[in-house]
Amino acid sequence: MENILITGCSGLLGNKVIKHGFKEFKCFGADRVAQKDITDYEFYKLDVSDKDKTIELIKKLNPSAVIHAAALTNVDYCEEHPKEAYKINAKGTENIGLGCEEVGARLIYVSTDFVFDGKKGMYKETDPTNPVSVYGQTKLEGEKLIKNIDIDYCIARTSVLYGWHKNFNFVTWVIDELKNDNRVNVVIDQYTSPTYADNLAEVLLTMVGKDIDGVFHTAGSEEIGRYEFAEKIADVFNLNKKLINPITSDSLKQKAKRPRNSSLDVGKTEEKSGVHLMNIYEGLNEMKKEIK
Repeated sequence: MENILITGCSGLLGNKVIKHGFKEFKCFGADRVAQKDITDYEFYKLDVSDKDKTIELIKKLNPSAVIHAAALTNVDYCEEHPKEAYKINAKGTENIGLGCEEVGARLIYVSTDFVFDGKKGMYKETDPTNPVSVYGQTKLEGEKLIKNIDIDYCIARTSVLYGWHKNFNFVTWVIDELKNDNRVNVVIDQYTSPTYADNLAEVLLTMVGKDIDGVFHTAGSEEIGRYEFAEKIADVFNLNKKLINPITSDSLKQKAKRPRNSSLDVGKTEEKSGVHLMNIYEGLNEMKKEIK
């Protein structure tokens, strides 16, 4: 059984990777905070921005692959704290890559649709990048840094992760608010490719074993606006969509600029991985099945 290390294991995606991966791999999880709630892996506390400790841990565990999901993902926080964002998202990724180089491990780096400016939509891997926020800039810098390290790597760009987790994401927030008969404001002018986290976990685990390298768009297969997405959530979970209030992005006065349309074309990933990437209804219905 191969060893794999999952960084950001306490987050939504890292949690799902371990959930789906422990039967096939011996999983090690690392995170800055200890929030272990799955028993089938060994947990290590790690700040990826600490170069020496990051390389030391990877050498100790000697994994065949690292799935690097740890990141500073709060877009507005990154905008206000660019040095911290760079330290974690860019240099932290480089540190992981250097550790992989030491032991000959494969690196699967989870990046973002925010490396694009949003002027086009349905971006292919070959389209030019042009991030409009510090978050997007630092994640893109992470991509560039690992390309300069002598390792086998996959860069997996994703978009708007959702699924059941102790921390809220867009879908669980909408469900919770509508269940409590609260009105929710949702923008009508931002388009993405929402991604069911369990589905993405399956893709990433497949990438561990497949001899495929380079950049891949690993997101949901459907381009959709945030408002329409919220309506579909209400439909699937039988909630009152009249509580969803359409607004424009300008009214939110967010610190960081968001790309208008950062949806991703996932054709290359489906072809190379052999994994079906779910549309909105498929992902939401899988979530619904998990309700006891």
